Amino acid sequence: MDTAWARRMLGRLEPWFETLQGFHDRANAHALYDPATPEGRIRFSNLQVFLRQLLPWRPTVLLVGEAPGYRGAWRTGVNFCAESNMMGPKDRFGLFGGAEAGYRLIAEGQRLRSEASATVVQRVFQELPEPVLVWPALPLHPHRPGVDESNRTPTPAELRRDGLPQLEQLIGIFGPAHIAAVGNIGHATLAGLGIEATKIRHPAHGGGPAFRDGLLALMNDRH
Repeated sequence: MDTAWARRMLGRLEPWFETLQGFHDRANAHALYDPATPEGRIRFSNLQVFLRQLLPWRPTVLLVGEAPGYRGAWRTGVNFCAESNMMGPKDRFGLFGGAEAGYRLIAEGQRLRSEASATVVQRVFQELPEPVLVWPALPLHPHRPGVDESNRTPTPAELRRDGLPQLEQLIGIFGPAHIAAVGNIGHATLAGLGIEATKIRHPAHGGGPAFRDGLLALMNDRH
């Protein structure tokens, strides 16, 4: 565990944090970290708590997914993580841990939400030798107009305008030794940056076993 490196990395990530906080809600996409909204401030705080737990491990692998879902990161601010994960006990790497660790809910007093993909991903993560960093191709929650609790596929224009720049910024600062895509959108977005990444099956729609096999193979073949 390298807490000094983690502190330095958090400082270096400040320009990227500013990029994330610069997004605002649109008719068909929610901004996760807008400091002008109470929910945005809570999600950003959760992201900070998570990174303070994760970064001392000096993760070397970046997984690039698609976009936050309404049952998962739109509520928590942490990717492939639902409220039931975030507010549960710490995992084997010391991640999460609920209110005692500093995590907060955007709506108190409601039943904790779960997400199918987050459940699969977090379960598989417990089989890894070390934790990984996961980030979406699009850092906004794309939804159908007028239906907040829905998901839609990001458009190519959204990915070019809002996805590529922030992802390139993150990769440039974080400098992961290994980059892989979770699903087609992440793979295509990385290709747009000239990165030929391994593609792992997305866990949605019955893809959990293939996701597990692909991620374990990636972790075993790194060296």
